[in-house]
Amino acid sequence: MKLAVYWMLFAAEAFAQSGTGVVTGKISVPATVAMGVASVQLTNEESGAVYKAASSPAGDFQLAAVPVGKYELTVSMLGLKTYQRKGIVIEAAQVLRLDIALEEARQLSTLGEDPASLTAEFEKPPPSGPTPRMPDGKPDLSGVWRRARVIDPGKPELLPWAEALMKQRAENNSKDNPSARCLPESLLKNPPMSRFAQTASILVMIIEDEVPGSRVVFLDGRSHPKDMDPTWTGHSTGKWEGETLVVDRAGFNDKTWLDGDGRPHTEMLHIVDRYRRPDLGHLEIQTTIEDPGALAKPWTLRKVADLAPAGDEVIEFICAENNKDVEHMVGK
Repeated sequence: MKLAVYWMLFAAEAFAQSGTGVVTGKISVPATVAMGVASVQLTNEESGAVYKAASSPAGDFQLAAVPVGKYELTVSMLGLKTYQRKGIVIEAAQVLRLDIALEEARQLSTLGEDPASLTAEFEKPPPSGPTPRMPDGKPDLSGVWRRARVIDPGKPELLPWAEALMKQRAENNSKDNPSARCLPESLLKNPPMSRFAQTASILVMIIEDEVPGSRVVFLDGRSHPKDMDPTWTGHSTGKWEGETLVVDRAGFNDKTWLDGDGRPHTEMLHIVDRYRRPDLGHLEIQTTIEDPGALAKPWTLRKVADLAPAGDEVIEFICAENNKDVEHMVGK
């Protein structure tokens, strides 16, 4: 017993003399967002030295053996507002716990407005009423939809090469994310707002905070082109199965990321979205992803979006920070 106590005291003393500390904590996200892998970075305010870690799927993170000093903390996750905090002091032998709550990336206010009142406005329940319908009796999906709540994230199973690449991207602080260069990013991105405009022949989606920011689904019975040139967002066709609009997406290149966690995909990717509007205020979305080149089996996830109150609109998004942003995407 005395020997064990001796070794514990010896280890504590050695830790104190090492001149390093540990930063640990847990990251949380809004209820409307699926938890992903976050990038955690400490930057020494004097030397500029950088120490990084990626959170676990549950949001836990740890940076060990961080030299004593004053640091700036940066926590980022695709689709959410980057968290920054300066003046964090690391002391020798210290275990500093920092729990971080990430926020929606959407700008809800302008200078002088009360953030609390705007948050309350944003959290108002959706309007109630029957499902709107087109002249032919089909459900009308038109409207401005807020960020969908993920109610079932599914269980994606990657092939070994894809799993390794996803891990590498996380360890590199997602520095190679196409969005850092104003290119289309993840195909499964859950945007802050979307406007659907439906006619008998097409469904147009205007998507906030996204490049290119729009997508057209053909509802006129056409098939995908026989010789599709792979594109960033693919080709979309839709058909009705009862009350559900089934949207088939194919013809992707492999330059985008599949999702915000950095999962890759190949040109064999095939996505099927099933949209159902059970009433006025809700849109149910089920997405199934198949890619035999990257996924061990099909992956299905489910979301529900709320109709925004009258007056809410998709905000213009211009990506022009290209060469300003890349230099901050520090990787290994």
